[in-house]
Amino acid sequence: MATIDVRDQGNKVVGKVDVDAGVFERAVKRSVLHEAIVHLQAGARQGTHATKTRSEVAGSKRKPFRQKGTGRARAGDRRSPLWRAGGTTFGPQPRDYSTRFPRRKMKLALQMALSAKCADEQIFVVDVLGVDEAKTKRVAGLLDGLGLEGRTLIYDPEGDESLALAARNLPNVKVVSGRGLSVYDVLLHDNLLTSQDGITRIDEALR
Repeated sequence: MATIDVRDQGNKVVGKVDVDAGVFERAVKRSVLHEAIVHLQAGARQGTHATKTRSEVAGSKRKPFRQKGTGRARAGDRRSPLWRAGGTTFGPQPRDYSTRFPRRKMKLALQMALSAKCADEQIFVVDVLGVDEAKTKRVAGLLDGLGLEGRTLIYDPEGDESLALAARNLPNVKVVSGRGLSVYDVLLHDNLLTSQDGITRIDEALR
């Protein structure tokens, strides 16, 4: 078992929470994390890029000049890829970039990401995570009280709408709930902030 300190909103340690060492103290393999990040980023691509082929560009299909006797290279129509304003050969077309990724491997990658954060002491657990009103200054005050700087990921197990509304104006803060915790978000942010119930749910889901 491993332990993580539980703090109040004034950054004072008020207790400890036991978590599974297999989730928060696992050996980190950069190759597994890299594969997971590539998979998630590929799935997020829109894939709407497109170029026009010679059958799609505007222009006449009439032969521009006779085949022989002009001294020029022969040409069949003005939409040839060799001509200015002609079609594009082998250009990008709309496609789906998503790939298949084993569920167990993604779970392993998330365990490694959390273990890396835990080793760097970048996981912060508070006894009370919610805010009394949907005001940005409430969340900003909470982060200042804990001394959190840089990008902060807040995992709210209850999905409190007031907390999400209060944090959305802070440029370096992201709030996720439920199953929204991803390897990409954990590694992208400098700190992970959650409640004691939140860290327990993460621990139970990834065992």
